[in-house]
Parts: sequence; structure tokens; C-alpha cells
Amino acid sequence: MRRKRKKIIIFSIIALVVLACVIVFLRHPKGRALLKSRSHFIEHAADSRILYEPGAEEFADKIADFLSGAIKQVEKGHYLPFKKPFKVYVCITQKSHNAFIGNPTSYPIRGAAFLGNVYIAPSAFSFKELDTHRESLMHELSHLHLTQRLGIFKTLRIPHWYKEGLANIIAGSGGEGVTEDMAIQAIKEGRHFYLQDRGGHFKSLSKIIVEAGLTGPMFHMQNKMFVSYIKNINPEAFKQLVIALQKGDKFSRAFLNHFKMNPEQIWKRFISEL
Repeated sequence: MRRKRKKIIIFSIIALVVLACVIVFLRHPKGRALLKSRSHFIEHAADSRILYEPGAEEFADKIADFLSGAIKQVEKGHYLPFKKPFKVYVCITQKSHNAFIGNPTSYPIRGAAFLGNVYIAPSAFSFKELDTHRESLMHELSHLHLTQRLGIFKTLRIPHWYKEGLANIIAGSGGEGVTEDMAIQAIKEGRHFYLQDRGGHFKSLSKIIVEAGLTGPMFHMQNKMFVSYIKNINPEAFKQLVIALQKGDKFSRAFLNHFKMNPEQIWKRFISEL
């Protein structure tokens, strides 16, 4: 009888903990985004993979014109095809976009890969007076491709500077409003991204950028330059690194295995050649 009572108590405690976790998650922006209805999105007439909010048809038309080309470009850059089908949701306002990806920031994020799909904001079509919808789409498709191969948690273990740099060189994105000369000067002054050898499960990209004292465009320009540099050192080793990571290899081990140097050693070489 005493043993039975003990089991009931333990079960009750576990149930309460699980319930508390569920409540906390559902109150978080990501949790609310998970439950947010998408039934009002309209399927694009020319491409069923694209859905758009009422009023965003013009944006969706531009995405439809380029989606197939974007997929080919990303698959070429990752050296592997996408594993699963996906949807591209085109939002009518920045507020709507941020709500669907669970991001409370007011910064005009142009797109996101979230829950196995891609979301595109109106800011992708007008960012710093530039139409960047093609670059934004390919950038987010790169993130989605990696997540399809590895799952969310293994993807999070890869350093942000590498993931963003890879997406930027594939998409031709990053650094809008920032020149390479500006990025070089910032690096020489010690204002640059942190060269981590692994990602952080609970630290957002925006927080990492702020902690480094950078703007978003400066962060992206710097990692784009550095990852391009790594690729140019040994294109075949870079290809094998990208493939190895998509098979689940640990970043630091795979990097050292294919380049015979760690990122910090290459970073020092990169700085010396600026």
C-alpha cells in the first residue's frame, strides 16, 4: 500500500512538472506560433508549395517566379538534395511574419525557416531600399536544408557564424549597407563575431550579434567573408566538410579532419591577409 502511494506521488509530481513545462512553452512566442492558425493562407495558383496571406499575392508571385531556381542553387551549395517537401508562407505584414515564427523583435527580419517550412516577410522585398527577396529566400532555404538533414538540436550545435556564412555565400546575401572595407576595418579594431566551435541551444542569433557589439548586416558581412575565405583555401575540403556536417559529424572534429587546422588557426591567417 505504501509503495503504491509512493508511485502515485511520484507520478503526480512528474505530471505537474510536465504540465508546468507545457504552460511555459505555450506562453512563449515560439509556443504561440506553433498553435497559430494558418488556415487563412491562400495557395498560389501557379505553385502549390507557396501560400500567401490575403493582400500578399504580388509578393507571392515574385517568390513563385524564383522558387525552383532557388532550390537548385541551395542543393548545389549543400551538395545534396532536400529530403522533404516544404511550404513557403508569404506574409502581408512584418508583425504577422514575426508572430508566425515566434520572434518578438521589432527588427525587420526578412525570412525564417521554422517548423519545416519557410516564412517570408514584406521586408524581404524592401530592405535598405533593396529588393532582396531572392537572397532572403535562398538564405532561409539553406537553413531549412540543414535542419531537414540534421533535425533541430543537431543543427543548433553548429556555430552560428558557419551556418550564417554558408547561407550567405550560397544566397549572395548578407552585409546590405556594409562594404567589405567597412567589415575589414571593424575586424582590425577588434569588433567582430565570436569564433565559437559549437552553437548554443538556448542563445538566439540576435543575442549573439548584440553581445559581439555588431549590427546584423556587419555580422553577416564578416561571416560571409570568412566562410568564403575558408572555401577558397580548399574547395574540395569545404565540400567534404559541408557533406560531413549534414551526415551528423561534430563540427570541430569534421573541420579539423578536412582542413588539418581548426577555425581559430584559419581565422588568424584570414586576419593577417586582410
